[in-house]
Amino acid sequence: MFKMEKQKLPLEIELGHVILEDMFHAIRKRIRNQAEIQLKITREQFKLLHAISQKKEEVIQKDMADIIGKDKSTILRLIDSLETKELVRRVADTKDRRRNYLMVTEKGEELIKQYGNIFSVMFEELHQGLDESELITFYKVAAHFKSKAEKY
Repeated sequence: MFKMEKQKLPLEIELGHVILEDMFHAIRKRIRNQAEIQLKITREQFKLLHAISQKKEEVIQKDMADIIGKDKSTILRLIDSLETKELVRRVADTKDRRRNYLMVTEKGEELIKQYGNIFSVMFEELHQGLDESELITFYKVAAHFKSKAEKY
């Protein structure tokens, strides 16, 4: 591992954490303004909706807490809100009534597509002015930071 001398660093690098925080804040704000307000769904609700849609086998309500990394009561509230919006549907297991399966509705599938379109447009705009090698380097560095941050 290399050490950089503090005196020789440009101010942007010295303040790298501030730049990253500002970047994440700006992206979240844009998502909130475009996706959350326009589609009337929070990031957490979308995360759960998307996770349900990606599962190949039957989705059991109880398992979603582990998949999303939230406690069961939070998942229950999220499912309730998605069901109220008619984006998911609970289906009771015929053999065990305590067990509920989750299904994404047609309305939910359409919302996932709309959310994806908003993200595609946003990332196309964010990528403007960068060539492919710069993007590859950025994503490699971002993946490295994420990996290191998750260890602690």
